Amino acid sequence: MNKRQPRCLAAAARPPNALRVQNYLQRRIHMTFEIHSDITNRSMTIAARAMRRVLRRKRSIMWAIFGWSVFLFNALLLIPFDGEPFALDVRTVTSLLVEVMLLSVLLFQDRFNGMIARKNALAGTKEYHVAFGKDSYSVVTAATTSTFRYELIDALAESQDYIILLVKKRYVQPLDKRTLTGGTVEEFKRFLEEKTGKDFRRMK
Repeated sequence: MNKRQPRCLAAAARPPNALRVQNYLQRRIHMTFEIHSDITNRSMTIAARAMRRVLRRKRSIMWAIFGWSVFLFNALLLIPFDGEPFALDVRTVTSLLVEVMLLSVLLFQDRFNGMIARKNALAGTKEYHVAFGKDSYSVVTAATTSTFRYELIDALAESQDYIILLVKKRYVQPLDKRTLTGGTVEEFKRFLEEKTGKDFRRMK
């Protein structure tokens, strides 16, 4: 018993701050963040915007330049430069419809892509629970359970209510920050940045 006393006395002699730091580090080792999310039009719209602006930025810029160029060129064709009055014939109506459709796609492409992604979601996967561990995280739905290693995450994005994981350059996972357990949002962001080596991109 005498041999154990110095160890106990040493532990008791540690400053309170050192004990708090040690307890915090122990909690961090075993910390597990969890989030419950739903696939909704809003979440998938934000996810589509993150995919477009972060992973497909160059392609998005090229598409925007092409789309707006076609829109402006078609608009110029509708102007009667030869002095003739503006007439709503079949050609003009068709051009106007094309203009409206093109403008809608240019302005609301993220919303359209989000609606399509939500509609194409497999049955039983529109609600999912995500648990983050030391080396990987698991996504649990009513239909499947999938595990992803952190090195598969290509980019991290954040909006007002969502954390967005962009995985393998093809998949996107919006996570509702309001349902986070296991720590604060800032702690969760630091955790992901440490695990992935990526920095967060802020989205509107």
